[in-house]
Amino acid sequence: MTTQNFDYRGFSFSAKIDAINNNRAVVTVDATTSEQRLVDDLGTGRFIHLEQWVEENKPPFLQVVIDDCKVAVDHYVNNIDSWF
Repeated sequence: MTTQNFDYRGFSFSAKIDAINNNRAVVTVDATTSEQRLVDDLGTGRFIHLEQWVEENKPPFLQVVIDDCKVAVDHYVNNIDSWF
């Protein structure tokens, strides 16, 4: 299992990749924030929870899913920033 924890644009990310059968893996990414204006579902503090199957249990596959989540955060935050 590989795990990454980091902050990005006001969000705290926790991402991990876990092996499943036949060399495949599942990536789980959670992004939370304490900034209420950035939270999609007010009251939970959680913006993204994603579980995705990937072809191999290797860190580059984890990074691809993390990068996809960062793109989602970028689009969301850019739109929210224009409201304030």
